[in-house]
Amino acid sequence: MMLRGGRVMRLASRHLGSHGFSTEIFVSRLSFYTTEEEFKKVFSPFGAIEEARLVRDNQTGRLKGFGFVRYSSEEEAQKAVKAMDGRILRGRLIFAEMAKEHGTG
Repeated sequence: MMLRGGRVMRLASRHLGSHGFSTEIFVSRLSFYTTEEEFKKVFSPFGAIEEARLVRDNQTGRLKGFGFVRYSSEEEAQKAVKAMDGRILRGRLIFAEMAKEHGTG
């Protein structure tokens, strides 16, 4: 199935968000002892962080072992992924990748 011209771009921008690019990264395999401050500090050398959040279990409040970092530009996010993917943090091998947009429907 081939899509033509503008329709491809509209579908791509809808998939990637209103900016047409992603500025958020997904970080997995984090230690359950990672703090919000530590998480933000580790990812701050790569650019201006708009938000850094660790995901917690709603019932227990315990960390689920992953989080998200949103930068002010796509270039900063890509730099962070390149630098941090496969690194050791708190004795654990972590993975960083560009976050996928959540569907609206």
